[in-house]
Amino acid sequence: MDFKQKMHEKIKIYSNKKYLDGYINNEFMTDDGDADIFLNIGEKSELIDTWTYGNQIDLENDVYDFIEEKSSMLDSDVQINLHIIGTKFNSNEQGMIKHILKEHYAIELYKVQKKYNMYKKKIISLFFTGFLSVLCYLILYLYTDFEFFLEVFGFIFSFALWEAFDALIYGFSEVKVERNDITQNLLMNIDFNYVDIEKDTE
Repeated sequence: MDFKQKMHEKIKIYSNKKYLDGYINNEFMTDDGDADIFLNIGEKSELIDTWTYGNQIDLENDVYDFIEEKSSMLDSDVQINLHIIGTKFNSNEQGMIKHILKEHYAIELYKVQKKYNMYKKKIISLFFTGFLSVLCYLILYLYTDFEFFLEVFGFIFSFALWEAFDALIYGFSEVKVERNDITQNLLMNIDFNYVDIEKDTE
């Protein structure tokens, strides 16, 4: 089997819905229909961004990347349970980490909501412009002989309609999916599990 055939075989396997559903069920899903994501932390420095301090303290970007990579495989209506394991955090540290994660995704949601509203206003404006232009076109067509203005309003109608559907299908739909994914991460449950390996091996 040559390389090209191997590529097609892998694409066929990994794009198969039955395979993907089985992988997601085995990897994430619980009996309750929630999804578990396990974040293993060897040391606290792996979680906290050492370049941040005080009220500006933040988590490492790798943490957010890990969460988003895992959650991207899930439907956006699935409740996520994030389990941070491997390092012991006191109650204050746990509260701080939960707050940072919630704040991060709250800010991301705020930003994507601005884009969502922008696309929404753009689409409404374009459809309104298209409606007015076709109305002007019909009036001119029925009551006047201004060929030039007929062409102008016909062009405006076509352009507005094209741009509206383009924004609706591509921009607005993508932002809507992005908003749902961010909201899913914002609403995830977070818990901490510490296992004393030395004690368990005694």
